[in-house]
Amino acid sequence: MQFLLPAFLTFGLTVACGYFLLPVLRQHGLRQTVRQDGPQTHLVKSGTPTLGGLFFILPSLLVFLVRAFFIRGWDDYGPAFLLALCFGLVGFVDDFTKLKRDPNGLSVKQKSIIMGLLSLGFAIYYLYLQTASPYLRLPFGAGPLEISGGWKIVYLVFITLYLFYMANAVNLADGLDGLCSSLVTCSSLTLALALSLLDKQAYQPLIELALVFAAGVLAFLFYNRHPALVFMGDTGSLYLGAGLAVISILAGIPWIMLLNGLVFIVEGLSSLLQTLYFKMTKGKRLFRMAPLHHHFELGGWSEVKIVRIFSLLGLICGLLALVFI
Repeated sequence: MQFLLPAFLTFGLTVACGYFLLPVLRQHGLRQTVRQDGPQTHLVKSGTPTLGGLFFILPSLLVFLVRAFFIRGWDDYGPAFLLALCFGLVGFVDDFTKLKRDPNGLSVKQKSIIMGLLSLGFAIYYLYLQTASPYLRLPFGAGPLEISGGWKIVYLVFITLYLFYMANAVNLADGLDGLCSSLVTCSSLTLALALSLLDKQAYQPLIELALVFAAGVLAFLFYNRHPALVFMGDTGSLYLGAGLAVISILAGIPWIMLLNGLVFIVEGLSSLLQTLYFKMTKGKRLFRMAPLHHHFELGGWSEVKIVRIFSLLGLICGLLALVFI
């Protein structure tokens, strides 16, 4: 029961933080400008406050600091939380730039370089600098395999690409009211359950962190469900995407996100394929619009229907992933 306390605190503080911060975002004009080339039904969202990721990032930061300095120390899940926080900071700079300087925010090149360096930096820390030996757990309860020698180089490339892709994929899923929040809730809870099945005692810190993510976005749904009062922005989505990815890496089960994060992966692939197809065919589109949720939206599905179906698929995929533990 003790490892649930950080989640309960995060949930309550997120609700409270939203109550006080939402008027501040409105007062200072920190409002979203909706793309003119997006679905026309989204034009009514223009003027909705953004930077809502702060609603759950600030409480989780407070919970982490209290836990680190007064209860268990930094090493339990400090590196994982710090990486998520750094990705969230990149998102915050991007969001703030959109609001105050340039509607396009940071360029794709700028964001890619920064997130790539963060991903590479964590990979180097995990493989070469931390005291514990890096390892990979195989499916169906097979024992952990220590990563050593030349395999560290291979795994370094994998971790860098994996963190970069997952952060962007979760970011792309943040396009409909409540979609990203609902999917992350499902993925975080499933990840926590998977770690409990593996070794509840050994993975307690990572379980706590996964539950903190779940509690934060679940509370955020009070403000983000349709019709959304606030958007999480890149601040929240990059923080959550990096957080889910790094937990799975530290637990030695990054492969679990192939199912547990399948909706995110498909959303990311749909944007990548759309871009490649558009360039190869000189203007033709593979989907009505990417990411994939917009394809269904332009096909006549309502936001609520898409969120419910995608969330149900995310939950089913997450439960199927537990079979491989």
